[in-house]
Amino acid sequence: RNLYLPPFKAALDAGAATVMAAFNTVGGVPAHGNAHTLTTILKDEWGFEGFVVSDYTGVEELIPHGFAEDGADAARLALNAGVDMEMVSTNITEHGASLLADGRITTDRLDDAVARVLRLKFALGLFDDPYADESAAVTEPTPEARAAARETAARSMVLLKNDGSVLPLDRDAREIAVVGPLADCTDLHGTWAGPGAYRFLSVGVLDAVRAAAPGARVTHAGEDVAEAVAAAGSADVTVVVVGEPPALSGEAAVRSEIDLPAGQRELIEAVAATGRPFAVVLLNGRPLTVGDWLDRAPAVLEAWHPGIEAGNAVADVLFGSVNPGGKLPVTFPRAVGQIPVYYNRENTGRPYDPARHEEKYVSKYLDLEDGPQFPFGHGLSYTTFETGEPELSHAVIPADALERGETVEVTVTVTNTGDRAGDEVVQLYVHDVAASIAQPVRRLRGFERVTLDPGGSRTVRFRLGAEDLGFWTNDPAGTFTVEPGRIDVYAGTSSTAKARRTLTVT
Repeated sequence: RNLYLPPFKAALDAGAATVMAAFNTVGGVPAHGNAHTLTTILKDEWGFEGFVVSDYTGVEELIPHGFAEDGADAARLALNAGVDMEMVSTNITEHGASLLADGRITTDRLDDAVARVLRLKFALGLFDDPYADESAAVTEPTPEARAAARETAARSMVLLKNDGSVLPLDRDAREIAVVGPLADCTDLHGTWAGPGAYRFLSVGVLDAVRAAAPGARVTHAGEDVAEAVAAAGSADVTVVVVGEPPALSGEAAVRSEIDLPAGQRELIEAVAATGRPFAVVLLNGRPLTVGDWLDRAPAVLEAWHPGIEAGNAVADVLFGSVNPGGKLPVTFPRAVGQIPVYYNRENTGRPYDPARHEEKYVSKYLDLEDGPQFPFGHGLSYTTFETGEPELSHAVIPADALERGETVEVTVTVTNTGDRAGDEVVQLYVHDVAASIAQPVRRLRGFERVTLDPGGSRTVRFRLGAEDLGFWTNDPAGTFTVEPGRIDVYAGTSSTAKARRTLTVT
């Protein structure tokens, strides 16, 4: 209730019409057979009137889960738990009549499932116009769609590191080398991108750099280290494009190590050894461990798998047409053995303290620095920003006032202290210092992306209410409570923000 359910509730409050059951177990019970989540919470407590659809063969998979004996048992458990529509596997269709005749499912539950499906079909107009207009099928993305894809992709990119010596690239460069195994990759839609991914190629980084710098000689080398070194040695600047192709991430694509695939680290280090300027572009679908070559790279851009306009969006950021303003929605660990290292972890009784690093009984890794490589919320810009201290509308508020709906306003002023326009994401975190259940060291409670001209300032406003300052207890019934005590309120530009004010709940 404190961690997993809030995003689902927010989605439903925003109008989501269907919910899909997951493949995993919840408290040892597979989600497709979990009446507590699908019915008690979702339908009864939250009043959800849409329908629950199974994931691909999820009902059938209750059998290998060890939860159902056979197809009939799986159908009974899933339908009674709250699954309204079975996708791909057909156990409810095959066994529904006999289950109903035997009294193992009820007419009321069957009618409820059917009604939920029919209500959505009526809402979608399928009974008035049941057939798709085949002439409206997308055969080629429109210029407007491509422009939107390009803008969205560029806004999502995160500048992880930049010492200012390479990025943004100079369009007047005489020679630019674009090297690496993904330099000319045209499959950058990512996993689960839909049918379009198979019909429309992504724009590659190599072609996009050539288009962005028409006056430069743009050379190319793939994953061959010797060729990449030769290209970098004669170029004014090199763009090293590495990472994971989409097939290496997503569903059923787990890796035991999450560093760069074989040979890519060596390629970066070889390019670095030339002494020539270079920047690294990461194309990947998950956080990677990048520690061993990071110190030698002047600039690193996290571009993810940015879609159909991938290369153009990357080039927009590399050459500064777009000033990067994205922030990490995940934490980048220093090593796979450091996982979990999420920002909203609970503290230990012996938390890390740099002043006590040499002491034996202090929580730390013996072979790693403390903290992640890049924290949740991290992201740089080609300009600089200064974020002021958070200010509270009042420093003390009664718990019962919060429960009645009163809030505390938090204001944070952010200023562009650089010489070009750019985006900053102001982030608000809270920490309940002492509670009846140990609380995370940080909880993200608000964020806002603002665009500022050089010298410009803006005051960002957030409101903290009961749902931001309270939590669910772990008693069997699950009770939401706002407890008296001290709340530290942090504001800044990542989950490591230091600026703080204290709010006291009485």
